[in-house]
Amino acid sequence: MNSGNLLSRKVARTATALLASAAAAIGLSACSTSEDSSKTAETKDAISIVASTPIWADVADLVVDDDSIKIESIIEGNNIDPHGFEPSAAQMAKAEKANIIVAGGGGYDSWLYSAVDENKVIHALPLTEHDHEGHDHEGHDHGTEAAAGHEGHNHGTETATATAAAGHEGHNHGGAEGAADNEHIWYDTTSLTEVANEIAKKVTELKPGAKVNPQAVEKKVGELDKRLHALHGADVAQTHPLGDHILAHTELHDVTPEGYRKTTLSESEPAAADVNAFLEAIEAGKIQVLLDSPQTETEYSKKIRSAAEAKHIPVVNIYETPEKGTNFFDLYDQTITKLEEATKAVPHTH
Repeated sequence: MNSGNLLSRKVARTATALLASAAAAIGLSACSTSEDSSKTAETKDAISIVASTPIWADVADLVVDDDSIKIESIIEGNNIDPHGFEPSAAQMAKAEKANIIVAGGGGYDSWLYSAVDENKVIHALPLTEHDHEGHDHEGHDHGTEAAAGHEGHNHGTETATATAAAGHEGHNHGGAEGAADNEHIWYDTTSLTEVANEIAKKVTELKPGAKVNPQAVEKKVGELDKRLHALHGADVAQTHPLGDHILAHTELHDVTPEGYRKTTLSESEPAAADVNAFLEAIEAGKIQVLLDSPQTETEYSKKIRSAAEAKHIPVVNIYETPEKGTNFFDLYDQTITKLEEATKAVPHTH
C-alpha cells in the first residue's frame, strides 16, 4: 500500500471521529438544555408556604398532600416565646419569596406579616400591629371588641374570627374578658378549620389540580372539639391567658382574678396586689385547676404555680408552640388528656 492511500484513510477516519464527537456534543447540549428547561419550569411552578409557627405549618401540612409544595415554619420548637420574636434577615427573605404566608394575626406574629405582601397572607385574626411598648393592638379594646364581634374591622381577606365568634354563641364560660379576641387563636377549633379551608383555596388557585384535603383538619378538629365539650366543669385560673380558646369550647369557668387577667392579656406585668389576689384565691380554695404557660414563665407565675402545687391543685401546662418533632395536633390531644385527668380529680359542682 502506498503512502498516499494510507494518508487518505487516516484523514477519513479523523473526519468521521470529529463528526461523531460533534454530533454527540450537540446531543448532550440539547439534552442539557431540555433538562435545564424542565428544572426551570419546575422551579417556576413550585409553591412555597411559610408559617409563623410550627402550629400553622402543621395545619398546612395536613391540608396539602403534594410533595412539590414546600412547607416551612419560621419558629421551631417550644424554647422560644413568639411574643415579640425578631426574625433574621434570612428568615424574612424566605418569607418574601414564599407564595403563601400563614399566620395567626391579631398582632401576635406581626413580625412576619407586616413585612410581606398582605395579599398572600392567610390569617385567623386581623393583621394588626402589636405595640409591645403600650401593649395595645392598635387601639383594640379587647373587652368591648369581643362583645361586638369585631365590628368596624375591614379584614381585607376572610378571617376565622367571625366564624369562631358565631360558633361560640350561647357559650358564656366564666365571662372571661377579651376571650374572643385573644391572639392565641390556634386553640380555637373553628378557626383551625377556617384557616385550613383558606390554605386549600389558595393552593389550588396557584396550582390547579394540586392535592389538598382540608377535611383532614376538620376531622381532626372535630374529634378534639368533641372531647373539649365533654370535659367536666371546674373553676380554673391561668398564669397567662393562653387557654381562652380552649375554655370557650368547654364547661370550664375562668376565675382568674380580674386585675391579673387584664394585665397579662395585654402582655403587661401584673401589680403585686393582683398577684396577691391570685395567691389568696388559691389559698381560699377558689381555684380547682391551674393552667400554666411554661414558655412565658416569670417570677410571679412561678410563685403562683408553687402555691397551687402546695395546695395539691392540678396544674396543666398550655404551650405556645409544640416542642421540635411534635405535631401540633398531637400536642392539642395531649393537652386535652391532661385537662380530662385534672377535671376528673375535682368535685363536679358545675
